Amino acid sequence: MRKVFLSALLFAGVFFAATAQENSKWLGGTISLSGQSNGQTQTSTTIMPEFGINTGGPWAFGGRVGFSTDKTVTGGDTRRVNTTSLVPFARYTFGEVAGFSVFGQGELPLNFYGGKHYDGSSMEGSTSIGFRVRPGINYSFTERFGFNMYMPSLLSFVNNSSGGSTYRIGVNDGYTIQNYLLNTSIGFIYMF
Repeated sequence: MRKVFLSALLFAGVFFAATAQENSKWLGGTISLSGQSNGQTQTSTTIMPEFGINTGGPWAFGGRVGFSTDKTVTGGDTRRVNTTSLVPFARYTFGEVAGFSVFGQGELPLNFYGGKHYDGSSMEGSTSIGFRVRPGINYSFTERFGFNMYMPSLLSFVNNSSGGSTYRIGVNDGYTIQNYLLNTSIGFIYMF
């Protein structure tokens, strides 16, 4: 019980120290739409709102909550996979020049999966939990508005409830600069 109380006290201290600063918090997020057709049609939609708090130094903490749906149509049959995500993160900013800053972000993604098979039957629900490290860039247009650009993970580990784990280092497995840059996501933020 004492550990829980001390943890809550530490969190409250960090939160109140961060909120005392001007523009120490931000709200934002990303929206992603993609599609391709090569004998079958695949579409993907993701909405990922985000909240964060700067601690006054190089560290920031926050989280993202999101929903995505991936739809595959083959012939007249449709398969849909829905994912709900909770992604707490810790961010370390390496420096700032002319409104630009580069950061490294550690994330603990928790995903819940469901959906429909091609025959219309419901998929068995599953979950995954993981760890990933990704770089990013932040740019402030004004004192209140800016954007975050998230690069793909450099390191990731995912454990699935349906069995199996995956471990990946981003520079292996067919790594190219072009694919890396094209798989970034950009989200606008409001700082307050």
